[in-house]
Amino acid sequence: MQILSSCINDTYATMCVLEIEAQFISDYAKSVIMFVIHVIFDMSICVFGIAGNALNITVFRKQGLRNSVNLSLFAISISDLLGLIFQVWQNFCLNPYLEQADLPVDFFYIQVLTGGNPNVAMTRITGWITMYVTAERCLSVLTPFKVGLIVTFERRVLILFFCYGINLAFFFPFFANYYLDFNFNPELNKTKLGMFVRGNSEFLGFVTNVGHIYLTIIFFVVVIINTAILVVTLKWKSKWRQSATSNQNQQKALSSREKKTVMLVIMMATVLIVCYCPGVVCTFLEIFYPAFGFNDKQQNVFHVTWSFCFLFNSINASINVIVYYKMSSKYRTTLFEIFPRLKVLER
Repeated sequence: MQILSSCINDTYATMCVLEIEAQFISDYAKSVIMFVIHVIFDMSICVFGIAGNALNITVFRKQGLRNSVNLSLFAISISDLLGLIFQVWQNFCLNPYLEQADLPVDFFYIQVLTGGNPNVAMTRITGWITMYVTAERCLSVLTPFKVGLIVTFERRVLILFFCYGINLAFFFPFFANYYLDFNFNPELNKTKLGMFVRGNSEFLGFVTNVGHIYLTIIFFVVVIINTAILVVTLKWKSKWRQSATSNQNQQKALSSREKKTVMLVIMMATVLIVCYCPGVVCTFLEIFYPAFGFNDKQQNVFHVTWSFCFLFNSINASINVIVYYKMSSKYRTTLFEIFPRLKVLER
């Protein structure tokens, strides 16, 4: 419980006004939790994920990017790699014990501009590309003979650029409105590098928040719907082929070839849905619970909760290398061609 007291002086008397606001998480607990999450767990996951996505980019480039799935997974690996790099910097800045180093930098605030928001942008780009991949697989399963005519290589490239462009565009107001600069703090008697805001902050903040909410909800809902369609359609087509195909060996070959790609996409989408659920919940909390904000009454809860969200985002960006390795024999074959010693270690 924190009690904030302020005294108001007037010509007649002095009144002491007590504002009592229950802090669900104390400052000390917040510091400990954020240190464990960002400095220990998240940093370790990011190091693994950066190495894994570098492997993914190498493998998909060797396999060729003319293939629709390879091109999309290559684009996801790039956004995941960039997001994890930004997350490493954010984890460093959010170390609560940096304040004791007495450096001329306000790490807690500059990470918003240099780490947190760029990471969110990359994470959302991954979500939009996953939305496209699941939609393309739905078309492939529902209309297998038309998808190649509908989604050509040139159109795939344009769609992927669109996924990057629309998400980055909604962050332009934020980066145009906030900037880094040195400022003298009379209380500390020191000059520190911090984050500052220009004019029209309310309007530009509104545009940024609206874009964040809508772009997040759109891809999250569409990925859930597309994944459900893939699961249902795959089961239905498997039953149809069993009854309609006389040659069982041919049926099994067709089913196996199609299932491998679809199951890989379903697994990717499922991991993303699970890992992104905390971030979606926090987004709605910011809308319907005004005290839940960066500098609001429950700011400790806000920062701790978003720390868990960033942790799950890092897991989503890092775990794909395991999913590809376990579910794609083609990925393993190419990986062993690039790194023959890995095949020896697997044995």
